[in-house]
Amino acid sequence: MDSAQAIERELQKYNTYRAKGRRLILVLFFMLIALIAISASVGSSSVNLSTVLKVLAGFFSDRAEISDMQRRIVMDIRLPRVFCAVLSGASLSMAGLVMQGIFQNPLVSPYTLGVSNGASFGASLAIVLSAKLSILGFGYYLTPVFAFFFSILTMVLVYTISKLTNHSNKTLILSGVAIGYLFSALVSALKYISDVHSLPELVFWSMGSLSGLRWNVVGLLLTAFSICFVVCMINGWNLNVMAMGCEEASSLGVDYKKMQILTFVVTTVLTSTSVAFTGVIGFVGLVSPHVTRMLIGSDYRYCIPASALMGALLLLLSDTLARTMFSPVEIPVGIITSFIGVPFFLYLVIRRRKI
Repeated sequence: MDSAQAIERELQKYNTYRAKGRRLILVLFFMLIALIAISASVGSSSVNLSTVLKVLAGFFSDRAEISDMQRRIVMDIRLPRVFCAVLSGASLSMAGLVMQGIFQNPLVSPYTLGVSNGASFGASLAIVLSAKLSILGFGYYLTPVFAFFFSILTMVLVYTISKLTNHSNKTLILSGVAIGYLFSALVSALKYISDVHSLPELVFWSMGSLSGLRWNVVGLLLTAFSICFVVCMINGWNLNVMAMGCEEASSLGVDYKKMQILTFVVTTVLTSTSVAFTGVIGFVGLVSPHVTRMLIGSDYRYCIPASALMGALLLLLSDTLARTMFSPVEIPVGIITSFIGVPFFLYLVIRRRKI
């Protein structure tokens, strides 16, 4: 009888947890919808929420009284930027959540294994050589292609070094830090030899920016995020088991090495696609997973969507402030994410310790 009551209590606790997780996901989703509407309706131009709604209504009715200029501002400038912020924030946050669980280290972020440094070197190399390489027809995609290629190369190098040694998590992290410093030194060398035209662009890219992104970038980010999100959700239970460690996961029938490779591929794709187009935007992939776990626990089946929504909210809010605080001057979004994320994160940590 006592055993049956204990099982019933545990089921009640689990059902309560599930309800809490679903409520949080719904709340974050509606908050994101509201923030998307606000972000799309503010800016240096006179396009407000009413104009945005009229532009969207123009797809279903010809009665919307809007000018071509207003339509271009909404459809070609603001909405692509808003959705790129949402998808980049969600990608970085989900990548950080998975990596923190796999490495069992709360200080791990999507950039720990040197992906951001590799992407920075690729982008810097493209910017410095843009005058020569643009002749070959790369054009708009020159910088993101180089950034994506070198971020993938970084992860391959890190994983190869780890595989040649003991294949441990510590070796992976140390290899990532070492490769990251190498690419950071190469970026510094490129800054040293760059001219007055390319140096400002190098510095601005390294601080992150969402300006000038188009609908084709939204499509690429959405494709990468959707595939990785489905893969993570399908393996949600395996990720829960892997967070307990290699020995525990193996004893419960989870192929730890196979899942580790899968998670590395997922996090690399998420981080690389985001960094390739937006530059290095720090702190989103570190703080958002922490805040999510503080609110609903560590079950990946609920943490994955909640963390993605949390990251999307953080980056979209930061980008909205970055382009409106001192309009028409735009602040690099990486600065705003740190100013917003650090105090909020420290508040949650202190509050949790007091409970």
